[in-house]
Amino acid sequence: MPSEADARKARAAARKALMTIEVVAFGERKPSPYAHSTPDERLAAAVRLIDYHQALRGGYSILPRSEWPGETVVGGEGLG
Repeated sequence: MPSEADARKARAAARKALMTIEVVAFGERKPSPYAHSTPDERLAAAVRLIDYHQALRGGYSILPRSEWPGETVVGGEGLG
């Protein structure tokens, strides 16, 4: 059975393998990874990022938006 230190090193190596960090020298401009992508591809990337963030924070809210605290504004009502 591996020791706790060995298990910790194995977990750290697994996390490191999943990291997508790129080192850029200070003052050097990094080209945009989306410079040659279509608007649909950029939107898909943004949706993936939002889904990943929501999963990290425990998932989406189960309350419908109408039950969120705060004021609900409906456009067009009571104008003019």
